[in-house]
Amino acid sequence: MNRSLLIIAILAVSLLAPFYTAAAAEVRAFHNINQFAFKQIFGLPSLDNSPLTEAGTWRMNVIANISNTYDISDDANEQIINDVETFSGNLLVSYAPRDNWQLSLNVPYINHSGGFLDDFIYNWHDFFNMSQNGRSEDNHDQFHISYLSGSGTSFDVSDAQSGIGDIRINGAYTRPWENRALIFSAELKLPTGDYDKLTGSGGYDFSVGLTVNDPESLGKYRITLYGGLAGLFLGDIDGELAAIQKNFALAGRLGIGWQATKLIQLKLQLDAQSALYDSGLKQMGDPAVQLVMGGSLTFTDDVYLDISVAEDINTATAVDVAFQLGLVATF
Repeated sequence: MNRSLLIIAILAVSLLAPFYTAAAAEVRAFHNINQFAFKQIFGLPSLDNSPLTEAGTWRMNVIANISNTYDISDDANEQIINDVETFSGNLLVSYAPRDNWQLSLNVPYINHSGGFLDDFIYNWHDFFNMSQNGRSEDNHDQFHISYLSGSGTSFDVSDAQSGIGDIRINGAYTRPWENRALIFSAELKLPTGDYDKLTGSGGYDFSVGLTVNDPESLGKYRITLYGGLAGLFLGDIDGELAAIQKNFALAGRLGIGWQATKLIQLKLQLDAQSALYDSGLKQMGDPAVQLVMGGSLTFTDDVYLDISVAEDINTATAVDVAFQLGLVATF
């Protein structure tokens, strides 16, 4: 799928280039978080590259994310079954109490089920002659999440699960730097979700990060660069997987955005995090990397719509594919 989506993105850039009519606008990173069932329960940091900087302003993000994964793997000591479609709806409200400071509250709703995308993904892979990685015509829209280790650590659920996820509180400070910005952030994840439903971890997580937003270096081409790194301190899971989880991880992001027209931005983003578990299975014990492709449609100066597709680059360490819509309004 990576090759075909890249071709589509290149064609879109080529077609839109002649219609450019405006100077570069603020490019905002996709609010992408790895939805892999045993990883999205942690407080993976958002690494926002464009927090509010004007005192008294508000921003509201309504984000809908649908991800789909099919993977069954085992070795001599462990086995994982990850056949799931996850819907995540987030209400993210931000406020600037003073210049260059932002406070945010993120309330998620999570649903794990068999979903409806398996047939579409199977046909897509078949059309482009891509590996199905175990998918077949007779196992569509089923739901089963399971992990088992030789030491007895286990988790198993085969009925659809849903509920409020772990609420996050974020604070960010922006320091201007030669027409660029340094953004220092701290985020606390509260255990408001339910580990047994995989809507939360049952523990508190805390992260600190630094993001650089650079609209200057390639500004004459209407291109913004951004990137960030965060350290994540993980509280213990409320279940047996606490025996293999790590208590510290790193997360990073690199991105580029181009103001193609007055109304359209095109963006490409890499999101990664280090291993979250001590495991011999690649799915659990390897770093995860996602490629996020898409853009933004600007309705007014204060309202825009993000549209993106995220792909698993380090195969099996993140969801197979995730589709996201994010409506953002500043007032």
